[in-house]
Amino acid sequence: RSKPSVMSAFSAVQVQVVAARAPAKATRRGVSVVVRAAPKPGVDGVPYTASNTFIVPDGDATVVARFQDEMAARQALMKTLAGFTSCNLSAGPGASEFTFEQEWTTKQAYEDYMNHPSRRKSHLAAGIYQYLPKDKWSVPENFTPILPRK
Repeated sequence: RSKPSVMSAFSAVQVQVVAARAPAKATRRGVSVVVRAAPKPGVDGVPYTASNTFIVPDGDATVVARFQDEMAARQALMKTLAGFTSCNLSAGPGASEFTFEQEWTTKQAYEDYMNHPSRRKSHLAAGIYQYLPKDKWSVPENFTPILPRK
């Protein structure tokens, strides 16, 4: 009678097989293999990247200017903190949409930024909306309404 495969327990998790330095050793139960989960962003030396998409539905120039000023202030704060790597605010992908991407050396550095007193006081102007982030690592903006993705 055969036992279920060990890999079936990891079907929902991306795994990678790590070759052992010595050749695999044959045992009564088969060949031994080392298996571990794929590296996580912000851990295991992989940078932590967060990406958010914001929308100004009516394209109001005053709201867009206030949004850009707030994001510039946030970028200035980020540059003073340990663990900051880069950030970018770009127009698009659609009309009246903006994508804000930021990269940190670790998840802890990102969390330190999110909990910084100046960041916690920072809120976006009324008239700005956001899409729920696509990846599970990015965090939606507090106090900014979420729109369903198209």
